[in-house]
Amino acid sequence: MILSKPFQSFQIDSLSKRWAAVLLLLFAWGVSFWFLKYPPGDPDFSQFMYWYEDMMEAEDYISFVEANPFEKAFTIDNMVYMLSVGVYISVMYLIGLFYFTMYGCDLRNVSISKAPGIFFTRIWWLVLYSASICIPALLLIGFLPFAFLFFIPSFYLRPGLVFFEKKDAYTSTLLSSLRTRGHRLSIFVELSGILLIYVLLHLLVMFVLSEGSVGLYLVEGFLRAYFVLVAFRNMGARYHMVTVLENE
Repeated sequence: MILSKPFQSFQIDSLSKRWAAVLLLLFAWGVSFWFLKYPPGDPDFSQFMYWYEDMMEAEDYISFVEANPFEKAFTIDNMVYMLSVGVYISVMYLIGLFYFTMYGCDLRNVSISKAPGIFFTRIWWLVLYSASICIPALLLIGFLPFAFLFFIPSFYLRPGLVFFEKKDAYTSTLLSSLRTRGHRLSIFVELSGILLIYVLLHLLVMFVLSEGSVGLYLVEGFLRAYFVLVAFRNMGARYHMVTVLENE
């Protein structure tokens, strides 16, 4: 854990098959770089922001909207970009879960070669569950960007329960909420520490490298890929620790 071993979660290549972690990191890096450099749709929402500010200042909202239709400010390309963000987040989440599975196999002395079978056999439970809560989750994050830090600790053990204990997604959610009692504060502190380090490095990169440059996309893409694996390694270590404590 971060509190007891400050850099343990950052040692993402510390697996019995180091090359597997490196390949997964390179793949995640490629996905992030491609999304940053060649984003589908239009990531420029400035026209929508101007439209919204003008509407807020208008005396008659209805007349303003009739004279300035919403679709001129928020285009189809903007919608395509928003959908692509959801796809990108989902892909990075799946990559993180695959790393979690490999790391979990290592901790349980199971051959990493069995990780793909475990992952692809059980991942559908998490996909279906995540799809059922994605809209309320996105709304929550949209209004309270850091609120997820307070809720994630309760669900921290869910992937391990699905992959290694073969629980369904809803049962694993309830069990995770029960088993994380006494651990939630430390999980919150660890996640906050990981997020803080990422934010500081992100700000440094944005300050040093030119906006829109290939160098910026490469470095930012690497940071995103690396910290996704860091977070899921932290999750795997916590699941293993709780499991060991329960079996003592």
